[in-house]
Amino acid sequence: MKNYILLGLLQGVMFSSTVMAEQYTITAKEITQSVQTRFPVIRSYEGVEAVFSQPKVVIQNLDDEIEIKVKITVTYQGQNFVADGLIVDIASIQTVDNTLRFDHPKLEEFFISNDDMADSTEAVKILTQTIGKTLPPIILLNLEKIDISIIGTEPAKFSLSPQGLVLEY
Repeated sequence: MKNYILLGLLQGVMFSSTVMAEQYTITAKEITQSVQTRFPVIRSYEGVEAVFSQPKVVIQNLDDEIEIKVKITVTYQGQNFVADGLIVDIASIQTVDNTLRFDHPKLEEFFISNDDMADSTEAVKILTQTIGKTLPPIILLNLEKIDISIIGTEPAKFSLSPQGLVLEY
């Protein structure tokens, strides 16, 4: 009888330790602060220079997406326009360097907010052609630099909530 009680207690302890995972939530503002250190990103396309700056991370938990809103300053033949753009990708955790990142970020859309060009038609056409083309990888967060006292350095998984990115250890 004692053996059965001891076995039951051990099973209860084992069950409770697997059910109770520790979680840590990181807000979009905190991720934005991390991403800002990796900007500006400068790309050239057929004579058009695009400078991506002022990143702001937006968490779309209902769509299960992380997006980065950016300012894009476009220079073509010595003239400029400024656009608001949206960079998207599927975030993934890289265990090699313990980061959360966009491996294949893409410009999904842009809207011109200030056009100082005499004729921006060609520059807009060239920038439009870059929609869907891959930008350099973007590290959203270095997980080793997070000041948390959780056993283990790599999260088992992550999810998105209205409060932010939820890391589960």
